Amino acid sequence: MMRASRKGVLLLYTGSPDAPTPEAVRRYLKRFLMDPHVLTMPSWARRLLVHGIIAPVRARASAAKYAEIWMPEGSPLVVYTERFMSALQAMLPEYPVAAGAAYGARAVADALNSLLRRSIQEIVVLPMFPHHAGATRGSLLAMLDMALAQAGAASIKTVVIPPFYEDEAYIDAMRSVAAAPLQTFAPDHIVFSYHGLPVRQGRIRFPVAGGLSYEEQCNRSTAALIGALSVDAKSCSQAWQSRFGRGWLEPTLESALEGLARKGCRRVAVLAPSFVTDCLETLEELDMRARERFLAAGGEAFLRIPCLNDHPPWVAAAASMIDPVV
Repeated sequence: MMRASRKGVLLLYTGSPDAPTPEAVRRYLKRFLMDPHVLTMPSWARRLLVHGIIAPVRARASAAKYAEIWMPEGSPLVVYTERFMSALQAMLPEYPVAAGAAYGARAVADALNSLLRRSIQEIVVLPMFPHHAGATRGSLLAMLDMALAQAGAASIKTVVIPPFYEDEAYIDAMRSVAAAPLQTFAPDHIVFSYHGLPVRQGRIRFPVAGGLSYEEQCNRSTAALIGALSVDAKSCSQAWQSRFGRGWLEPTLESALEGLARKGCRRVAVLAPSFVTDCLETLEELDMRARERFLAAGGEAFLRIPCLNDHPPWVAAAASMIDPVV
């Protein structure tokens, strides 16, 4: 039995639709895209765009994509996050651990309240994003502040784990996942693919990230991983996926893969360092669509390195961030 603790751990992540159906995906898209941290525009314009165009038009197609990756236990992002949470709890038995989603059924407020009911006096918060951006960590931490205020717990001590884009333990966990498959596959080229953002969001500098923008943080991760994996930097590049509209960070992953195929690269491996957990953007966008795009352009073999998920070195890395004496 877990003994009483004065400290609790709160994991924050994006969340997922409740089911791979148009209705559930439509609800999810509305919650996600109505977040002012995600779509930075006047509220009236955001409502018109999301409720009038995006959610009705994209729900059915997005639901079909979710259906292709859905696991018997549910959404992969939720399933893998819960497995990670269980593994972390086993490694930190003295601290109760909860996970809250920004837009899913397991809300940030629900996870917070589950910890508050244990009368803890300090919460260590781990946003499940290595890099800080307003649309990810920024949004989740704003939701947490709101949940704390609503629970009458705004004065409780909270310690937020800072962005870990070049943290030694995180980089080593990535190396432990990627090194053996890369050696076996022997790629001609490695692409580090990050979730894209509009340029105006991707280049805002954040004090909490050492004064670096999201783009610069990703650049740091790529450099650290190239060093940790002992690969030739000339055979590596960086690209941006999940583009939604114009004016986003370049190059896109699609154009990068097609360009590599035209240059004669036949074996390409892709790592997605901005995702610690496999989800729609890795299991469908990379494993299926990106693979098809590269092969159709003349490539011969495509490897996507899995996310960290509940890989033991990643669980240990997270535990060391939460409690350095572990």
